Amino acid sequence: MINQGRLQELQKLLEQEKEELLAVVERLTGPGGLETPADEAERELSAYDNHPADYGSQMYERSKDLGLLQAARKQLAEVAEAQEAIRKGSYGICQSCGQPIPEERLLALPRTVLCVQCKKERETEEQTARPVEEEALRRPPEAGLRGRLDYAFDRDAAWEEVAEFGTSSSRQGIPSQIQNNIGRE
Repeated sequence: MINQGRLQELQKLLEQEKEELLAVVERLTGPGGLETPADEAERELSAYDNHPADYGSQMYERSKDLGLLQAARKQLAEVAEAQEAIRKGSYGICQSCGQPIPEERLLALPRTVLCVQCKKERETEEQTARPVEEEALRRPPEAGLRGRLDYAFDRDAAWEEVAEFGTSSSRQGIPSQIQNNIGRE
């Protein structure tokens, strides 16, 4: 169990982290930030002189800021969860396995409510959780599709299907049968 002096120190660290995270959220969402629509934040009288790469850079920066905002909000939720655990008297006890969390871990990461082992297990679960679409992509087509029971990617057949639409060295929009006859007349 954590002694009262150490618990007050950890509460101060949690409150300090909360203030820092709120400042990050405010900076990211404040005037001209992420709460402002993208077209308003970057508005000019004319976009005529802007290079398309400038828009790409702006989009990159905005998506990076969205990621930072999401991370800050997640950390704020973790701080609130730790503060709630302090109020309930369960702070310093792993919420997953019920074992004590070492003081060194709490000092290093005051918002934690999991021991090292349980945190590793949770991270492993999160890493292995993949989008459901990936499972559909791995599944072979049904037996009725093109009459194949055993699915194997046929690279040559795929190329033939794609080449029907033209390549960088062929004339676009002209079927290959017509292209073959051009210049022979």
